[in-house]
Amino acid sequence: MQLSNKVVIKFLDGTIIKGITNDFVPTIDTFHVVYRDDDRDIMKEVHVPVMKAVFFVKDFYGKKDVSKHVAAPTKLPGNIGKHVSVTFPDGEIISGYTYSFRDDELGFFLFPLDEADNNHRIFIITRNVSKIARDIDNKIVL
Repeated sequence: MQLSNKVVIKFLDGTIIKGITNDFVPTIDTFHVVYRDDDRDIMKEVHVPVMKAVFFVKDFYGKKDVSKHVAAPTKLPGNIGKHVSVTFPDGEIISGYTYSFRDDELGFFLFPLDEADNNHRIFIITRNVSKIARDIDNKIVL
């Protein structure tokens, strides 16, 4: 039995697709998403290199009342990872925690700062970011 994940996919051209996937693998550059369009289900093969990120979400509605800016705690709980901010070429900035990051990999997972956030995790496509900086000292790591 495969588990399905609710995802919101943001592409470099500004397109957004909301759907379900059950074959996303962070080391493979394609996966499939099923989404609704005109009251029918459509399956699409997604090419990771043309995406900004894949948001693994709790629901497709989001949390409209949650503040856009959440400050990172001054003391991190054990083994939570590094707090980083990711800047995309279009100016969008996403902050969160990552356990690992290597610039030679397809991407990396970012976990939200706020547990009430609608995102479980976000897969960031490494080659499609302008900058990744550690928030603790603003050191640029990419």
